[in-house]
Amino acid sequence: MSTKLGAAIAVATMMVGGPIFARGGTAPDLAGYAGKYPYDKVKGVSFLGHPQVRAAIEAAVPAGDIRDDVLAGKGVTVPILKTQGRLFSRTFDPASGGDVNWAILMIADGSKAAVCYSTGIEKDVRGADWYLDGKIAFTLYEMCPSTAAEVESAVGNWPIGPIPG
Repeated sequence: MSTKLGAAIAVATMMVGGPIFARGGTAPDLAGYAGKYPYDKVKGVSFLGHPQVRAAIEAAVPAGDIRDDVLAGKGVTVPILKTQGRLFSRTFDPASGGDVNWAILMIADGSKAAVCYSTGIEKDVRGADWYLDGKIAFTLYEMCPSTAAEVESAVGNWPIGPIPG
């Protein structure tokens, strides 16, 4: 790899809050993000910069504007919740008055994620699309959830992975 290309990758990674690990370094355990904002860093790495989080989101949502919005980490967000053994993060675009919002529901080991994305609600026309395995798995005609109770009500035991009993 050329020096210029290597430097460009490093700068681009830092700009999105991505990890820069020393040779042999490891990313922090995802459990450490519970209660923190997605932009807060654990061992120098933000939640959205964590390689497991990025890989799980990239696997859940096809390439394009929606994935780019989720990975950009811009918007108003709440602390990451832990619910049913999974991590949950929610963000909304303040310019939309909250109509444009998205959420990440992830297995705590980082192996899989589902992503909710909404541009507003019109019953039976548009709602919150839930992405899994690179495509829309289903649509709910309500905003993406924002609390643990709403997550459990909206998707309950949806099997994106094991839910500890």
